[in-house]
Amino acid sequence: MDERAWRFSERFRKVSNRYPLRVAEAYDHYLDPALADSDEKVAATVAEWERQHGVPVRDWLAIGAEERGIV
Repeated sequence: MDERAWRFSERFRKVSNRYPLRVAEAYDHYLDPALADSDEKVAATVAEWERQHGVPVRDWLAIGAEERGIV
């Protein structure tokens, strides 16, 4: 895994284990724009992608908290 892919994975895995894949999908697998955007912009882009693809808009922070046993 190259440095950029590692940074991408590390950043978005802090939200949820499955979030990096959804972010990659939402950004058409272009990692650099996602890495450059704020967390809020990424979340909005992911939510818009989910709406456009008929996928339920998920609360990724809550999913991550559940994964970590925080809730």
